[in-house]
Amino acid sequence: MDESNMTSFVVEQSANVSSDGNASVGDPHQKIPVVHWVIMSLSPLGFVENGILLWFLCFRMRRNPFTVYITHLSIADISLLFCIFILTVDYALDYELSSGYYYTIVTLSVTFLFGYNTGLYLLTAISVERCLSVLYPIWYRCHRPKHQSAFVCALLWALSCLVTSMEYVMCIDSEGQSHSRSDCRAVIIFIAVLSFLVFTPLMVVSSTVLVVKIRKNAWASHSSKLYMVITVTIVIFLIFAMPMRLLYLMYYEHWSASGNFHHVSLLFSTINSSANPCIYFFVGSSRKKRFKESLKVVLTRAFKDEMQPRRQEDGGNATAIETVV
Repeated sequence: MDESNMTSFVVEQSANVSSDGNASVGDPHQKIPVVHWVIMSLSPLGFVENGILLWFLCFRMRRNPFTVYITHLSIADISLLFCIFILTVDYALDYELSSGYYYTIVTLSVTFLFGYNTGLYLLTAISVERCLSVLYPIWYRCHRPKHQSAFVCALLWALSCLVTSMEYVMCIDSEGQSHSRSDCRAVIIFIAVLSFLVFTPLMVVSSTVLVVKIRKNAWASHSSKLYMVITVTIVIFLIFAMPMRLLYLMYYEHWSASGNFHHVSLLFSTINSSANPCIYFFVGSSRKKRFKESLKVVLTRAFKDEMQPRRQEDGGNATAIETVV
């Protein structure tokens, strides 16, 4: 994803502004790209959508193993959208914010990376677990650990923190440090391997197996909405988010020449993070009653897990099924 381009772009420009005082600030005729106006319009909308979704998931709906992942994914999307909006506004203001609050902008940029990495890892975990539930239904219903979703989410947040910290230390905050360009390149290669040779193949293969098994088994038709939610969410992520990481790798050493790719990548990131609540709504709603049913009913239908582990089903309505870390 090209969010690292954004990070490098913002940090380097901020440093230039800080070092030059206010010399480069205040061009009243600076032309703001149309794509940035679109981003500044979409990102608050996506932020609100994910916020409403998060509120329903935490306080209005009974949790299941799947909604635990969705809750964490919404948190990652909210953080990413917030950072995109602030960084885009900063760009529109000709880096006036970053000239005075350099470390704040750096923090937002790193949080941006953190949200993207976490989203990738969580979507992979969702697709893999759904695939295992179809391939090994007895294990899933009878032997799956009660708090597996919460444990996996905590592990993935920790992995994302580690990866993002490495990228920050080696590639972003390298000024005044002993890290060489080769160290940064090694980190980028590691991230590329992790993204394109580990998580993305796992996501694609498990999703493909899931779709094939579902089409071959009529018994799974009753839970098709849940699998449709997973499939569409992953397809949108692969279309709008994964190319951004590829662009980042392609233009890493010559990112200043990427120009329009940089702007488009931010737009794609915004679309990807804003699209998920819309996917849940349109998949979960009934065609005949669309916009007439309550949001709670729609989300419950979209996230209903017919293969939910038995001991969690028998736990009663009084207690939550999973604890969100």
